[in-house]
Amino acid sequence: MNNCAIVLCGGLGERFGGQKQFIKFAGKTLWEHVYDKIANILPKKDIVAVGIDIAGGKTRSGSVINGLDYLYNLNQNYQKVIILESARPLVTEEQINQLLSQTDKSATFVLPLVNTVIKRNGTYQNREEFYELLTPQCFDFNMLHNAYKQKTEWNMTDETRVMYEIYGIKPQFIMGGENLVKLTYKKDLPILENLWNMQQEALI
Repeated sequence: MNNCAIVLCGGLGERFGGQKQFIKFAGKTLWEHVYDKIANILPKKDIVAVGIDIAGGKTRSGSVINGLDYLYNLNQNYQKVIILESARPLVTEEQINQLLSQTDKSATFVLPLVNTVIKRNGTYQNREEFYELLTPQCFDFNMLHNAYKQKTEWNMTDETRVMYEIYGIKPQFIMGGENLVKLTYKKDLPILENLWNMQQEALI
């Protein structure tokens, strides 16, 4: 398969209090953890680390667009693009391969909600009807690239929304795991460390 990957390494980390993609964790920076795993699966020439190899955008969407444009200029015949975040360093190669093996035009990891869901107007929701969307996510390369060209400004938290708004395509859901936790605040670090230790114990 002629696939490619975007690793999102930009962002100011305002909620974290610094650029978390560059913090050292278990001997590597967060972005290196993610990059090294995808580099074991795809050739490095087909991977772009946005914020490292090329400049990031003002928003997540801007960074993804920069990555898509860069890859499109390399090869217009890519079939799939997988988008990974440096803030989720515990993603596994097995999960990446699982995502790339999907035949759908849009695919994402999800987890069931565990907390009560309530709107700001005080209306309760049935949490059984909802999923939490995670990354990485995988898409038809040219469809996603073309979708982002339909508007001059985008500010989305993930690309399944872009595919849905432009094409009406609903994502294929793949059940994820706790290891896909996102490092957002400093208080998340101990959680990440515990999950890392559990991963290493499972390898013994």
